[in-house]
Amino acid sequence: MKIYGTEPERALAIIDSALIAGNVNSFQADYFRARIYANSIEDPRMGEAVAMCERLLQHDSTVVSTRSGTINRRKVLEVMMDACRKLHDDDKWLRCADELAGLCHSLGMETEALRMEAEIGAVFTSLGRTEEGLAKLGEAIRALDEGAPSLDRIDAGIVARKRRIVALDKLGRYAEMIPDCLAIIQKLEDYRSRPGEYAEDSFRLRPEPAAHERYCNFYLAQARAYMAIACTCITPPDLQTAERYARLAEQSEFGRSWKGRWTLSTVWKALGEWDKVIAISNEVADRIGTDTVSTDFAITLKDRADAALAKGQYRLAASYLQRQSGIKDKLNEKRNEASAQEYAARYHSLEQEKILQEEKARSTRKDSIIAIISVIMLIVVVFAVFSVRQRRSIIEKNRALVRIIGELNKSREVPANEEPKPDREMFDLIDGTIRNEKLYTDVKLQRQDIVDRFNISRHSMNDLFSAYADGLSFTAYINNLRLQDAIRLLQEEPELSISEIAAAVGFTPANFREQFKRQYGMTPTEYRQNT
Repeated sequence: MKIYGTEPERALAIIDSALIAGNVNSFQADYFRARIYANSIEDPRMGEAVAMCERLLQHDSTVVSTRSGTINRRKVLEVMMDACRKLHDDDKWLRCADELAGLCHSLGMETEALRMEAEIGAVFTSLGRTEEGLAKLGEAIRALDEGAPSLDRIDAGIVARKRRIVALDKLGRYAEMIPDCLAIIQKLEDYRSRPGEYAEDSFRLRPEPAAHERYCNFYLAQARAYMAIACTCITPPDLQTAERYARLAEQSEFGRSWKGRWTLSTVWKALGEWDKVIAISNEVADRIGTDTVSTDFAITLKDRADAALAKGQYRLAASYLQRQSGIKDKLNEKRNEASAQEYAARYHSLEQEKILQEEKARSTRKDSIIAIISVIMLIVVVFAVFSVRQRRSIIEKNRALVRIIGELNKSREVPANEEPKPDREMFDLIDGTIRNEKLYTDVKLQRQDIVDRFNISRHSMNDLFSAYADGLSFTAYINNLRLQDAIRLLQEEPELSISEIAAAVGFTPANFREQFKRQYGMTPTEYRQNT
């Protein structure tokens, strides 16, 4: 669905055709539709995306008890979170981000978990918990900047910095935006100059170099646009730097899109390029269409009013401002009406809950009386039987306990200074347990864990592996099992990213890449591309 962001209507038609032809199932079709709706600028469409995602989260394909269900649930929640962020539905946005963080931790996707921690920080700033949110964003960014260079980490770090830039922009703290903008630019330029030093572990990007170049160009353009806005709005403004970064952003694919042009509108206003401002406002208004009672449309009217004032067209400016004022009043009415409906719904919900609780209490009292009578009758019967059998039962239990203790003591007797000799049966037991229980998937598995579990000495364990593990050390033996399992997942699970496979078999991403290349002469990504 490469065209879902640029040609939504055509993409929807393709989905319908694919569903009829049987190329996608109903779950996949609704997921793709939700992605298209979430990418819209129209509130009703984004609202449909949220409703669709809520239905998909109840589907059998998103059952969390299975790994595939967890992965599907994560994908749906990401779409829902994106739509809720754009709709400023902070409660649902926070719930999505919080659940996603937990799912990513359960899948061993620590970079994705940090990405969600940054989302939670962004929600906090939107909810008015400004300093707490900015601090959480800062923690996520610092954690993502640490460790070996990785495309996945650089992407998550850029998105986290974008969230902080947007939050600072809304707060009017423009000087604080500049370091983040420069950091994004520096990191992307560093990646472009030496891509071979970054682990290619991102499932969000296609492996083709052209896709990576588009990615770099897009985020470079956004960072330059925000840098231009920050330099325009600081006190005193640095219009020369703002213009330089705005011109660079304008030449990119993002800068030529309507979103990019609208983002730069603030800079062109400061530079007095009013014809550009008017053209951008008209383009956005055309895209909004009939949904004129919206914040975005009010902004376009304000931009056109400012342009008219700058050109001395005072009557036209007054007309735009009057229309903007009317839209603001309608928006306030809608917000008040929504709040009233929400309060009414909550009151109704509380009343219904109170009635249900009263009915439940009456039923509970009735059940309790019946239960008490039944228990009393049962006690009378049981006591009669118990008094006869009590002594016999105690004697039998004591005799059984003595036999068990004797057998346990006998089984534990080991002659002094005698070590169990290494034998094939013991090695087969250890090997079978490690394979069947997949102990090797635990990244923290140590030799001592096996020694403790099977109650043997480290020396005996070394003898066992020396005799029966083809001369492999314990570490080499475990890594060999992990690599065998990784080969299977690379072949059978194409939807899993390299990082997810590494976590599933017990490697860290960096160690996985190193061990895989040492064993097979190529990286996991190269193996997958040539399979």
